[in-house]
Amino acid sequence: MLLIQRAYELMAENRLREAEFMFKAVLKENNNNGHALFGLGQLCIELADYDSAIYYLRRACENLPRELDPLFTLANCFVIVGSVVDAKTVLEYTLSIARASARAHYELGQFYLDHGFIENARKIFEEGISCENEPVTPHIIYEAAQLSATSKLPSYVKKLEHLLEIYSNDQQLKVVIYYALGKCQHRLGNYQQAFDAFKMANDTQIQLCEFRTKDMLPFFTQLREHFSDIYFNQPTNKVTTTFTPTFIVGLPRTGSTLLEQMLVQHSNIGSIGECTVLSDTIVPFLAKRAEAPFPYCVSNLNTSVLDYCRNLYIDEIKDMRVGNEVVINKLPANFQNIGMIYKIFPNARFIHLTRNFGATAWSVFSNHFGANEPYFCSLTEFKLYAQAQIDMMEHFKKYIPQNIFTLSYEDLLKHPAKALNQTLHFLEQKFEPECLEFYLDKRSVSTLSKAQVRKPISKAPLTNWHHYETYMSELLNDDHNAQTNLASP
Repeated sequence: MLLIQRAYELMAENRLREAEFMFKAVLKENNNNGHALFGLGQLCIELADYDSAIYYLRRACENLPRELDPLFTLANCFVIVGSVVDAKTVLEYTLSIARASARAHYELGQFYLDHGFIENARKIFEEGISCENEPVTPHIIYEAAQLSATSKLPSYVKKLEHLLEIYSNDQQLKVVIYYALGKCQHRLGNYQQAFDAFKMANDTQIQLCEFRTKDMLPFFTQLREHFSDIYFNQPTNKVTTTFTPTFIVGLPRTGSTLLEQMLVQHSNIGSIGECTVLSDTIVPFLAKRAEAPFPYCVSNLNTSVLDYCRNLYIDEIKDMRVGNEVVINKLPANFQNIGMIYKIFPNARFIHLTRNFGATAWSVFSNHFGANEPYFCSLTEFKLYAQAQIDMMEHFKKYIPQNIFTLSYEDLLKHPAKALNQTLHFLEQKFEPECLEFYLDKRSVSTLSKAQVRKPISKAPLTNWHHYETYMSELLNDDHNAQTNLASP
């Protein structure tokens, strides 16, 4: 076991080949050591060697029949490679052998939710609430609070209040509990109590953040100074690609999941989701090459370097098996990368989504983001971040207006056909009526909007936040009716 423990330590240090050697050394002594097989399976996922991962994980499951983690990891690996039926089979089997496990209920419920089986998800989450309490229980109630009948919500409130006592020393779980309480009270029409719960969630989570939004402002200044006249006046490479790289950018909770779900119903449009290859792979490559941080590493890029960066992005698209004429990346924070993207792909298209500031701020304030980042859990922090994003988009629109199309969330909800026509025209595609039937699609959606996009368009998001306008004024003494970007489409 000491070798296996050391192998996991090496994995944590990203010394993957050394970890692999140790796991295999254990298997030389005992070819059926389940923990070594499980470790190798996880390591192969890190290396993106999914066929080997599945092989090792299957064997781990056979040799660790009483352990659930290998089964959850195998199911996740099947999801990664697109084998949704196999993932479903594994998770349903796991629940069949572990009916008392809240975690088994949560994993299967999340799978159903991600793939549009909303009623199945609801039933599984409700069953999971009756299991013995586990750290995953608050997460189950958070999901169920948004799916169950309102008649069940008072019992959820009582259980959540009890969980606050149980997990009084676990700040991260308290955050989830407070958000779940807010969701329950909102649906019960207890808006003051809902606001108080959401505020407690925000106040607790902000204490877990290791930085503040003001710490990012010098970076945004650097972006504007670097990606300016000299940069954009340089000639771009003549690039011919078989697809149009398209980026949906903006603030969180401005409708990127809804728009993506609509657009991918089009026969010529695909998506790689919220792909981070730019920040995780391309920026580190450029920074190492130039021995300078971003954005300064994006300077004097010759043709061969640009070709290499371009191929890194294209390889990611190929790995995800997306071969459409238009390929969407819907990571909202890519607004920070517009200057670099334009240099790599001069034909890139940027769809900038905006939304009423009050509605956006409330949606962020009342939803649980797993990442402990300040603009996700404080209205004042979010306001600062929103202004920085507005300034960045206005900056880039001065230089490449032809590459940027601004669309408001309100227009998308009020006039979906017209908004889609305009967006598709920007992408040089013709309207297809299937785009309006987005809610019938069962493709995986894992963002906070995964349940909403399984239903026809609702205009409720336009006004839901009005219940809290007075309460918000106590935290934000400002004009809530401003738009998150004042530019018109």
